[in-house]
Amino acid sequence: MKRAVVVGALAVAAVLVPAVAASAHPLGNFTVNRYAGLTIGTERASVHYVVDMAEIPTFQERRVIDVDGDGTLSAPERAAYATRTCTRLAGGLSVAIDGARVPLTTRGAAVTFPPGAAGLATMRLECEMTGGLGSSRSTRTLDVGDRNYAGRIGWREITATTDKTTITSSSVPRVSASAELTKYPQDLLASPLAVTTATVRFRPGGAAAAGERTAAVSTILPRGVDRATQAFTSFIARRRFTVTFFLAAVALAIVLGAIHALAPGHGKTVMAAYLLGERGSFRQGAIIGATVTATHTAGVVLLGIIITASSALAPERLYPFLGALSGGLMLIVGAGLLRRAVRNRRSAALSGVDHGHQHAHPRGTPQNTSLRGLIAVGLAGGLVPSPSALVVLLGAIALGRVWAGVILVVCYGLGMAATLSGAGLLLVKLRARLERRRAGAAPSRLVPLFAALPVATALIVCAVGIGLTARGVAKI
Repeated sequence: MKRAVVVGALAVAAVLVPAVAASAHPLGNFTVNRYAGLTIGTERASVHYVVDMAEIPTFQERRVIDVDGDGTLSAPERAAYATRTCTRLAGGLSVAIDGARVPLTTRGAAVTFPPGAAGLATMRLECEMTGGLGSSRSTRTLDVGDRNYAGRIGWREITATTDKTTITSSSVPRVSASAELTKYPQDLLASPLAVTTATVRFRPGGAAAAGERTAAVSTILPRGVDRATQAFTSFIARRRFTVTFFLAAVALAIVLGAIHALAPGHGKTVMAAYLLGERGSFRQGAIIGATVTATHTAGVVLLGIIITASSALAPERLYPFLGALSGGLMLIVGAGLLRRAVRNRRSAALSGVDHGHQHAHPRGTPQNTSLRGLIAVGLAGGLVPSPSALVVLLGAIALGRVWAGVILVVCYGLGMAATLSGAGLLLVKLRARLERRRAGAAPSRLVPLFAALPVATALIVCAVGIGLTARGVAKI
């Protein structure tokens, strides 16, 4: 009995205790990060505006830059893109001096493509803008608002410094916390800056501005990856690879998919509760696992096609909808489980059968769970595509290795399925073992537990479904 309790504790821990996600960087592969550095002079204000795009928006933006469609971003194409984009971004910045609008003009633009994950590039666009303030001997107020890339997730930051003027009050700091989007501080990654407006009061007189700005070099890892995931995504970027290396990449994809499934929000609790409450079988677990794999793979491939075909769609906007849909499916499944559990308890009561004793002495087979219910559980678990798997697929598309990317995405889904289904089946096996030990014995403290288990697991599924739905709707 003691051994069974230990196994049970380990099983519950595997199902309910969240693990550290393989992709821990909160900025992620979808982010478009912005920085506006103000320098306020006596008669003019200048803005050093930086856009730091992660791999996926950069992948989309390449379609806009590559005007001739030859797959290569030539120097003239880069220069033309930088100039026209900075001009557009200048229009998205509202600058006003004492309430009067200040038009900005672009006097410099440059774009570079630092390497990212899976052979994909990131993008860093730097714009130099300037606007006239007129002259005055009194204290003045400068207001700034950044409307660029509205709705895109990412870091948003504004700073203000002076050139022969003195700041008397400011709503933003002088120094960039992210070193102008080159080194994001660890203590702020959990809640990235979201500053889009600034108000600065200043007066004439003060030290001159510092010298010319030097080119910044990023010191952070590619977005959205830790070392294990970086090793996984770097496979696609290799120019040459052997069969042995490919098999190692497949194994790593399965492992990372399994780890990804242990992260919060992937339905492991729901699947375990479903199989446990319904007295699931290994066949039912296999159906759920296959559905998870198919759904996750199809979602990654479909999203990859959409991103490849369109540069206008912000893919991160789809995730809240998918999360809400996943939660809705879980809620429907939970409601069905609850209705069945309540109906069974009422039937047992009307027939005069001791429901608790009936559960403590199982003689039959697992309940006849509908195929539709099993598929719904699998859909809920695999509906939200993994960003890491998506990056691998996009990297494969960019390098002409689509087949390798699809295989790795499938293996990633298999790893998820193995974890999600395996955790539930482990609990099912434990339950069966405990029930066999109690068969033929007098009722004990375990009997009420078995009697309440179907209702309790149904309520857990409903609660998780409500939580995921509410979270998705809130983000929408």
